[in-house]
Amino acid sequence: MTAALVEPADVDSELIGRCYTKARRTPLVVGSVPGGAGRSLRLPGGPYTLTQLTAIVATFVALILSRPLWGGHGLMEVIVLLGCPFGAAFLLRHLHIDGRNPAAAAASVAVMMTGPRWGLLHGRPFRPFRSVRGDTLITLAADGARADTAPAAVRPAPRPAPATPAPDAAAGVPVASGVQALLARRAASVRTQLEE
Repeated sequence: MTAALVEPADVDSELIGRCYTKARRTPLVVGSVPGGAGRSLRLPGGPYTLTQLTAIVATFVALILSRPLWGGHGLMEVIVLLGCPFGAAFLLRHLHIDGRNPAAAAASVAVMMTGPRWGLLHGRPFRPFRSVRGDTLITLAADGARADTAPAAVRPAPRPAPATPAPDAAAGVPVASGVQALLARRAASVRTQLEE
């Protein structure tokens, strides 16, 4: 990421950051094989990335090892032995996963699968904290009651069964959550408006 120094007067202005990392990630390519006497052998169809060269060699070796299964067709063997590796290299040239070559994507997937479940934080496996579940009791005072007349010791109420709030929820009946308390207060204010 490229950063520019900001003058003190420009602190309130908008900051713009630009990233040129992708432009710097040009792949290492091989276009020729060095030979003797100062001459080098130019690879046909090249230059090739390291992923493409690996695919060419691996496909060629696999075809040679499996030749008893598919071989015995004369000139067709030569076409298969040359065509399949270069076909694989051509496919890998145009195949990009998330802007990366398939070998880098496969390495990323392997690292992700073998790494810790929640990732790393400061070089160590991250373990999220388990939430502690607590009981909360919310009591709404009746219309005429004052807040200072509430009992001094309040014991936690048992967890109510999930149900729709009753119309008399604003009359001092405990509610399960703050949302239900707001809904009960709203229902009570609407009820008083209708009575007036």
